[in-house]
Parts: sequence; structure tokens; C-alpha cells
Amino acid sequence: MPSYSTLVQEKIPESSVLRPVPDGIPQSLLCRLFRVQQFNDIHERAAELHLHLPLGKKRLKRLECIRSAGALFIHVPKNGGTSICNQLYGCSMMHQTFRYYRHVTPELSKELPSFAIWRDPVERFVSAWAFARKGGTSTVKIHPSVNVLYRSFHTLDEAITHVESQSSPYDVDHVFRPQAWYICGKDGQLEVDNLFPMEQIAQLPELVPAMRGHVIPHLNQNPHAIEVTALQARRIRKLYQQDEALRP
Repeated sequence: MPSYSTLVQEKIPESSVLRPVPDGIPQSLLCRLFRVQQFNDIHERAAELHLHLPLGKKRLKRLECIRSAGALFIHVPKNGGTSICNQLYGCSMMHQTFRYYRHVTPELSKELPSFAIWRDPVERFVSAWAFARKGGTSTVKIHPSVNVLYRSFHTLDEAITHVESQSSPYDVDHVFRPQAWYICGKDGQLEVDNLFPMEQIAQLPELVPAMRGHVIPHLNQNPHAIEVTALQARRIRKLYQQDEALRP
């Protein structure tokens, strides 16, 4: 899977995205134009291309929740973020990158302190595979575009091989995308102010002023008992070497 800096070099013809979009245009067509699999990724892709798209009511409401809370939390999937979002914002949040927030609301990304959770890449991948092959959990579902495919992964090796073969983060579901993709800039440098290891989630009320007085429960539980071989671990760490470099 390429780095973010490689990804943004992909060019989309201006004639494809700068023309007014008629009402009722199929989502599938927009996805093809922006070269993404999931419709919600269109806004992320637009941020990379420096294109300003109108934000819907739900997106605007989520931005207001962030502003009211006084802290910007980047919700990296499979890193315990669901419970943090519920405590900090009172609602669930989408898996948007720091770059997205800087694009749609530059003043918010500059003024508010930002943070994210980092998880060991091997532990995170195993959790993602266990999540994906079940189609998600009772509260969070895997995206329909890859649900059938991911349910067909009967072994961890199949999941690793699949992700290794993809050429873009947009080709896989959020759970398999690198952590660095969410929290780093195109130069690979960390963008958030603080990156906490997952083991410190319970201590966040002491570490993040905006979370003082909160208690962090563990929601979206995805129990699994999967043993990883040394070879599998090496493949995963190589695949997510950018994440390894961010280890706090």
C-alpha cells in the first residue's frame, strides 16, 4: 500500500470534478469520478485535491460538536475510538483524517488541541480481520462494498495478502487503512498534537483537558482469540511500517 505522498500524486482530470454536479447523480458515478469505493470517501478525496464540496447537515453538526467539546479527536478505526467519541462529543464520529478537518475548517484544526490513539499494528490488524470477517459488530458494520469479500477471508494470511495487493488506502475498508493515513501529512509527519498509546485510554481524562471528569468505557467490543505466527507478524509490520515509525 503506497504512502500518502504517493497517493496524492494520482491525478483526476479537472473536467471530471469541477463541473456542476446535477441533482440526483448516482453515488456510484461520483465514486468512479473520485476513484473511491465508498461514497463517504468523496469528501476525503476532495480534501486531497483541494476541492471544496458542500457539507451536509450531519457533517456540519459533527463539526459543531468538535468545536463545543474544545478538542479534535482523530478517530482511527480499531483503536478504541468509539467510546472516546461518545464521551467527548456525545455521538459517534466518522473516520476522517486530520487533513480533512484542516481542509473543511482550517481555523478549528489550528485553534483546538488535537489527539489520536496509536495501537500496535499487529494487534490492530488481527482485531480488524476478526471484525471484518464477521461483517462488523452490533453497533458498527463493515461497508457493504467489501462485506462479502471480507467474510470470505478464512485465514489471517488471506487478509494480509489482500491488503498487500491493494494500491491505495481507498481500495480497502477503513479498518485496514494505515494509522498514519489518518494522522500524518503528505510529508509523513505527525499532524496531531498528541498521540497516545492504546494502553493509556483509561488515563485520557487526566491527559486531555477536554475529557476531564469523563470515564472511558470500552464499547464496540470485538473479542477474538487468534494466534499470530512470527512470519505473519513480520508481514503485518512491514505492511504498516509507517505506523511502526509513529510508535509513541
